[in-house]
Amino acid sequence: MKKFQFSYLLAFVLFGLFITGCDEDGNEITITFDEPVDGGTVAMADCADVNVHIEISASEENHEVEVLIHREGDVDDVVFEYDEHNHDKTFEIEGAMDLCSYPSGTCFHIEVEACKDHDCEEKEISEAEFCLQ
Repeated sequence: MKKFQFSYLLAFVLFGLFITGCDEDGNEITITFDEPVDGGTVAMADCADVNVHIEISASEENHEVEVLIHREGDVDDVVFEYDEHNHDKTFEIEGAMDLCSYPSGTCFHIEVEACKDHDCEEKEISEAEFCLQ
């Protein structure tokens, strides 16, 4: 009888080790700013159709992703906002902005937050900046 109980105990311990070994700590997130590029400029002639193209790649899977683009120094002046819960390994955020209401020399700040786990306890945060010229 003790041999039978020991088998169950061993199976339970091994199962517990397997479950704790399968966490998402190793999920690496890469955020790439294709457009606008960090430190780049957008010509005033192109201000009516400024492309946004950001790639998010995960080593395991993505979770919640938030993108916010606002005028530098004013988080309330939002010009682009994106929020998605996505489990794909890679995906792209694409859109367009009309920035013609801003004068030449205005700079914008891009903030991207991507959750490394489903509960968003760990995040990859990346920022970029571009200006109108």
